[in-house]
Amino acid sequence: MQKMREKQYSVSRISDYMGISRQAFYKRIQKEDRRLELIEDLKLTVINERKKKSRAGLRSIYYKEQLFNKIGLNSYEKMMSEIGLALPPVRLFKKTTDSRGHHYKFKNLTKGLQVNRKNQLIVGDITYYENRNRRYYIFIFRDFYTLEVKGIVGASNMESINAITCLQQVFTYNNKRQYNYTLILHTDAGSQYRSHLFQLKIQKAQILPSQAENCFNNGLAERTNGIVKNEYLSDYDIRSEKQLNTVLKKIKHEINEVWPSKILGYRTPRQYAQWTDNLDENQRPVKEYNNI
Repeated sequence: MQKMREKQYSVSRISDYMGISRQAFYKRIQKEDRRLELIEDLKLTVINERKKKSRAGLRSIYYKEQLFNKIGLNSYEKMMSEIGLALPPVRLFKKTTDSRGHHYKFKNLTKGLQVNRKNQLIVGDITYYENRNRRYYIFIFRDFYTLEVKGIVGASNMESINAITCLQQVFTYNNKRQYNYTLILHTDAGSQYRSHLFQLKIQKAQILPSQAENCFNNGLAERTNGIVKNEYLSDYDIRSEKQLNTVLKKIKHEINEVWPSKILGYRTPRQYAQWTDNLDENQRPVKEYNNI
């Protein structure tokens, strides 16, 4: 019904199609609108609380903010999980953010991993960015070895299609679509990465999926989020999703090709990639992925 509304079908046409009266149609619309307003209100509460404490759990926020006056605990947790705001418990190895739907669950392949080349390990994460009372989500894929940002996409929602678009950017950046299982893609267990379409993409590209057990297992991705938001986006006044993606493209260029990194011996990520490409494998610096 919501999709038909968005396509601006008439009330009569929608009612006839669904086999309900106009009165019943309007009651459903009012109920759905109230539900969407409640979800948005709860989402803002969770996001604002996690600005104060990033690992604040949904249940802790529920009782702290006395949300039981608005909604039952089970319904609240289900709503927030569906939009990707649940935290994966640190104590459980395979517990995912959202266990509904397709149960794509994978081991953390980064434990004890030693990396000595580009396209051996790429890490990914999603962060949110707020400006002018609007919220955007930024999907990022970054090469662990060279620190090159290979994919970065801004969107007004957290749907998996944005993760797929970000992955396509990685393929374009590398000028390569097949990896013969020599590339690990390490993310959290968010539903965007566990979607059927996203998994089909990485299976077709012969990429090995790896999932962090908690936010501490994906440190580089977390740091990259902060760099993009605090060191770059703070200089811009973002007014639209289109402008955001234009700016993110510029940020990608500046990170990769303009600003040198102390970690890379004061080379830019692109310079570091070129330098290590010219070294024999046994001469390249080795980096170990640290899990906390």
